[in-house]
Amino acid sequence: MSGEGSHQEPSEDARDERGPSGFDAPAWVTEKLIELTLKVWQPYYKAPLSRHDAITMVLNVGQLFRVLSRESRL
Repeated sequence: MSGEGSHQEPSEDARDERGPSGFDAPAWVTEKLIELTLKVWQPYYKAPLSRHDAITMVLNVGQLFRVLSRESRL
């Protein structure tokens, strides 16, 4: 990875917090996973990432994994 600006900035809407409890997420999306996601990805974004951004990233990777694992079984 080449550093800052190598990933698309999240939209203003994506940065909005969804309330005091945050975004509804599956049980496997733990607080520790959210914190680790923010720690890993924040250096690549100029704007501060929110918990919602981190949860969205984790869920998207989860979807990608499901698709790839399903394709590998064909």
